[in-house]
Amino acid sequence: MLTQRSLIILATVVLMLPLLGIAALLWRRFYRDDPANPVRRIFKNSAVPTALRVFVKLLDLIFIIVLNAVLGTQDGIGSYYLAALLVGMYLSTFTDFGLGVLLTREVAKDADAAPRLFGMTLALRLLLVGISIPLVGVVIGIYQGLAAAGIGDALSPIGEQAMWVLALTLIPGAFSNAVTALYNARERMEVPAMMEVVTALLNFLGRAAMLFLGFGILGVAWSAVVVTTLTALVFLVLMLRDFFRPRLRWDWTLMAATVPVALPLMLNGLLNAVFFRFDTFIVKAFGQGNGEALVIAYHNSYQLINIAMVVPPALTFAIFPTLARHAAGQRTALAQAQNRTLQVLLLVAFPLAMGISVLAPDLLRLLTTKNADEIVPLGAPALAILAWFLPLSFVNGLIQYVLIAIDQQRLITRAFVIAAVFNLLANLAFIPFYGLYAAATITILSEIVLLLVFLPMLRKEHLTPPLLHLFWRPALAALAMGAAMVLVYGAVEPQFGWFGASAAAALTAPLIYAPALWLLGAFGPDERALARRLIGR
Repeated sequence: MLTQRSLIILATVVLMLPLLGIAALLWRRFYRDDPANPVRRIFKNSAVPTALRVFVKLLDLIFIIVLNAVLGTQDGIGSYYLAALLVGMYLSTFTDFGLGVLLTREVAKDADAAPRLFGMTLALRLLLVGISIPLVGVVIGIYQGLAAAGIGDALSPIGEQAMWVLALTLIPGAFSNAVTALYNARERMEVPAMMEVVTALLNFLGRAAMLFLGFGILGVAWSAVVVTTLTALVFLVLMLRDFFRPRLRWDWTLMAATVPVALPLMLNGLLNAVFFRFDTFIVKAFGQGNGEALVIAYHNSYQLINIAMVVPPALTFAIFPTLARHAAGQRTALAQAQNRTLQVLLLVAFPLAMGISVLAPDLLRLLTTKNADEIVPLGAPALAILAWFLPLSFVNGLIQYVLIAIDQQRLITRAFVIAAVFNLLANLAFIPFYGLYAAATITILSEIVLLLVFLPMLRKEHLTPPLLHLFWRPALAALAMGAAMVLVYGAVEPQFGWFGASAAAALTAPLIYAPALWLLGAFGPDERALARRLIGR
């Protein structure tokens, strides 16, 4: 049965829908692009997707609350999370094969090539989907073999079935991702971002309906298939309106030429996924009978981190067409764009990391309405540690796209191989003994390894960012913010409980962080000039 809190949350989602509609109408009515003001365009292309994707992630969090309220740790939730991770991160990365970034880069340079490149990349995506689906059976077989050998926890039967069902989402997802790349190339990032919101709303309503009707985890998985198909149909309508009629192009010569170029991009994404979330599979395998609860605790922690992680890709995709144009020879302009973007990313990353770290137990408590006494103690320390990979991840995420812009994606592959090997070996060595603590700590260390490999590459291209100069102000300001949050939390909690104390600490954070940045000189003449350009002055 749903708790009163879950019903209030569901009602809140319903009330938010008309507000989103009003916001969209106001945007269409009042916003106008200024071709002479790239700062404003880049802000629009990053701020709008960021805001919409934060809403999408909030919907995911709300669904987790509902899911935990209806089902418990023994109802296959952990195995379903593994299935969603396998398909949504690993298989989708393989089927994308870097073709989205490649299509965006090439169409940004030559718009006339869009129909030919779109048709060829879509055909290649569908071939990769056909290769990917049998891989589900390989993963299931590995877990069955480990369980038979008495080494780890087996997947539940529901989890195995959910993997097969979710794999079907790769087919319509291939088309949606290809159309998204076209909008990114045209610097209209708000369109796919709005489609993410529509998809998230449909997903939320469909999954919640499946739970209420008693179809459980498998009903949730089938709902994802239906919604992904509907999303692809909407993308088809948008494409016919804004671009051209899609057509598969089985150009084997062009495909053969594209695969070697796209392969490093795919490997970069896949290797990134290995050291970003592969530890979840190891946690499950060595859960020692508690794998289901550990997966739920770690997954819920990552769901909170994922809200913060919408910022780097939104800003990076917005700046990427500019980086690609500067890469043709304007290295000074490219370095300036890179460093300015890093500055913005770090100003956001440090307060997010501090806030999540301070409020980790309460944030997990908000998500876990059932079995909270089991899940929160497992996940809160790991979340507090994991939060500090955000500044490093924000930096590494942008550096990847700088290297892609200068056509050095093969260098990224080498960096990710080193980081992924370190991550995999370290997780295999320490997770069996230290569990989630090891998984979270090794994630941070992996980002450090990746950055240390990236820096010589940037130095060779004369693009080394002044990281210490960019780090110290937001780091000190975040430290002052964290101290204030702890003091406020301790003062408020005895009277108003953990929820009131968390709210008070969260409200205190920006009141300390922004003045601290100002006092430390983070807003100089260049920043003020940038702000004036942003508002059209």
